[in-house]
Amino acid sequence: MMRRMTFGIRMLGGLLAASLGLGCAPLMVETEGHQVFNPDYRGFLTWAPRDWWQEPDAVVRALGLQDGDVVADVGAGNGYFVERLSSAVGPDGRVYATDVQAVMVRDLEVRVQESALANVEVVHSGFADPTLPQDCCDVVFFANVYKEISDRVPYVERLRPVLRSDGRVVVLGFRSDVHGPGPPSGARLAAAQVVDEFARAGFRLLRRDDFLSRQYLLVFGVADIPTPESQSDALSSARQNSAGESVPTALRAASTPEVNAP
Repeated sequence: MMRRMTFGIRMLGGLLAASLGLGCAPLMVETEGHQVFNPDYRGFLTWAPRDWWQEPDAVVRALGLQDGDVVADVGAGNGYFVERLSSAVGPDGRVYATDVQAVMVRDLEVRVQESALANVEVVHSGFADPTLPQDCCDVVFFANVYKEISDRVPYVERLRPVLRSDGRVVVLGFRSDVHGPGPPSGARLAAAQVVDEFARAGFRLLRRDDFLSRQYLLVFGVADIPTPESQSDALSSARQNSAGESVPTALRAASTPEVNAP
């Protein structure tokens, strides 16, 4: 508990410094020719009010992780989901927490050490490659970062050898028709576009969940023999839900309070 409080105090200090000193600093910055989240705002990533709309426990449950599973948190930032993922897979499982930014990797290393997360391995990943071992993951998880990948289809293709048999890729993204936390509407990807890109990379949509009021969660599996009919059906379904976001009522969670955070 004390370790977690220490890390939280450090991040709160960073948040206050960002709020006071950054003013109108851009949310996205260029690093090595790629647009990435401005790390000066990283205190907001673990800001407690985020839990109200992100519902992290529900998100982790939706990943369907079991004891002993291996999950990769791609673009883990400063580790918002890391502790929950570590708990979900248990001591016999493993979490690869990856990020492309050195400052995020350092924050991850501190968090892992101070929280004594023995089953978490921090990885400084590349922009064009997941930087993960072959045949290692039951789940590869993108939480609000898939949109930041420059060449997404080739990147997703490189996920295929990373996955174990029946492995899944899960993309959590912001809906473009809902205002509030997250990137500007123009920087968000419609679910239909994500489904189309995964289809071109050899994946098929297994499930779409809309239990979050502001986001969609897409679950993909490898399409060994993708057929035009199956991909067309999946894309049509995603487009129907994206257009006006007319999702099934049963999949929605109760509305959560508005939070003014990036």
